[in-house]
Amino acid sequence: MKYYSLNGKAKEAGFKEAVIKGLAEDKGLYFPKEIPVLPNAFFQELDQLSVPEIAYRLIKPYIDDEIPEPVLKNIISETLSFSFPLVTLEENIATLELFHGPTMAFKDVGARFMARCLGYFNRDSSREVTVLVATSGDTGGAVASGFLGVENVKVVILYPSKKVSEVQEKQLTTLGKNISALEVEGTFDDCQAMVKQAFLDTEITEKKQLT
Repeated sequence: MKYYSLNGKAKEAGFKEAVIKGLAEDKGLYFPKEIPVLPNAFFQELDQLSVPEIAYRLIKPYIDDEIPEPVLKNIISETLSFSFPLVTLEENIATLELFHGPTMAFKDVGARFMARCLGYFNRDSSREVTVLVATSGDTGGAVASGFLGVENVKVVILYPSKKVSEVQEKQLTTLGKNISALEVEGTFDDCQAMVKQAFLDTEITEKKQLT
């Protein structure tokens, strides 16, 4: 699977390159070149598959062979280690609850998966990757929890002063190790602007591998 920049001015990248870089050379977001169509057989046996097996079949086309099957299945197993109950609201209407993870945010799923993929790809690199993120609460906590202890990856989180809940602030600031949280006197938009400015600053990106 190849990924292209939504700005349309950068060369295509594989899954590994897209994960490590985060943004294309033209500062555009990466998007898959195609969305694979699931075969009818998948839906016919869906009720017989485990959640990790469903996840594996869904994500595999986007990764190809860039992560070996046993490693990818282990990443998925660790990512989906908490429950995802399907709760019936009324006849023919149900909701999938995604807030049973470590930070009680739906973003736990994506953050844990990305952390493990990035950790795998960068495990033998001589250059540390820095994950730089702005948050108004949920994203930062999920990223901090997901990336905690991942070798060769450092996380820096910017959050607006007095604009996140007490619980969220503790999720950001009490983990230590490879997680750093910086309180910014300003709004979430100010934090986001600082992150964008860092990615555009070649002096920073030449010294730090940001994603």
